Amino acid sequence: MNIRISTPALEGVYQASKWLKIQVLAEKEELSDLFHRLGSFEIYPLTGLLNESQVPMAKELFLEECGNWVDLLKRGFIPSEPQLRKVLACAWSANADAVWLQKVPGEKYLMKISEPVVQVQAHSFTYSDADGVFRPMSMGQNAIFWGIQISYPQIYQNPKTMELLKVGESPNAELFSEARRWVRDMTRPTPFVVGGLKTNVPIRLGKNCFSWISSHPQLKEQGILVHGS
Repeated sequence: MNIRISTPALEGVYQASKWLKIQVLAEKEELSDLFHRLGSFEIYPLTGLLNESQVPMAKELFLEECGNWVDLLKRGFIPSEPQLRKVLACAWSANADAVWLQKVPGEKYLMKISEPVVQVQAHSFTYSDADGVFRPMSMGQNAIFWGIQISYPQIYQNPKTMELLKVGESPNAELFSEARRWVRDMTRPTPFVVGGLKTNVPIRLGKNCFSWISSHPQLKEQGILVHGS
């Protein structure tokens, strides 16, 4: 484990804002291509109490779990909360100094952030019949599971000096930029169809997913189609 162990008194509290966000549902093989493009980076779990052996998270574990979600959707099932919690939320970082560990009783650790990282979490969206709008990162009874959200801030507060800073050029800024390039190459805005009306939504869908997305059980329940599937 190559991450420093520290305390809030020494590290301060990290805060960030003005997030750029990508929402995407993609197959394991497509995400594997993303990881290949990203090059050298690690995955750090951001939730729960961690053992040293869980840090960093194995990339193959992340990809395997995402593949399991897709397999469930193809068979008409939704990933459960415990299944999603195995790998999300997490931070992708090309710089180990961007995170640190806080030790807690029981030889466990909490993962903390000290500078901008690419943050990844499970994503669901909702559709409103009232105004015909698709809303990403929405929860509730009618929320539709749709892969992951990848996000990166534009401004953050130095946790030690409290100075507000722009992210500028950094290894993790390039990591997010590469993720955006992958999104343009390997995914499409999703052409949802509701009541015969097609709407291209910024929420993305991997090109390989169009062949099976009509099996998504929550889309079926709400009468939402994907054009071309």
